[in-house]
Amino acid sequence: MSTVQPLTLNDKQARLHLRAAAAAHLSALVAVLVAVACLGPVIWAGGAGVTGPLLVLASPARRSAFARSHIDAAVRFNLSVAAYLATIGAVLKLTTGSPYTVQLVPFLLFVNMLVAFNWLVFTIIATQRAATGQLFTYPMTLRPPHPGRAVRRARSL
Repeated sequence: MSTVQPLTLNDKQARLHLRAAAAAHLSALVAVLVAVACLGPVIWAGGAGVTGPLLVLASPARRSAFARSHIDAAVRFNLSVAAYLATIGAVLKLTTGSPYTVQLVPFLLFVNMLVAFNWLVFTIIATQRAATGQLFTYPMTLRPPHPGRAVRRARSL
């Protein structure tokens, strides 16, 4: 399996790949700002962040391995944030009318603010890293289960 190498700013093609990688991260921020501007501050607005990297994925800039790795990371991270926000929204809906609602609602709104703050900080850091030719891995990304891991774990038992 080949690894993606960081890029250097030595030619015009490399700078194009750097811009595409940075656009993958920055487009998520733009998509969320547009969603908030159009719909107001809603709890699921962070879920709109996945549309930006998906649009960059549809562009021809995805041919570079460096840009593709950043686009994939941005899509996975924004899908993870959407899953976190959907979970918070589902728990809020499920506990409506429950005696636990009084304690749970402030906690979930606090968790929502933490997720939003971390999303903003990590998106800015990833944009800066992509623009300077460095690789970046989002720390809050949910990873899909790898089929080979389950087989190895079952054989080791």
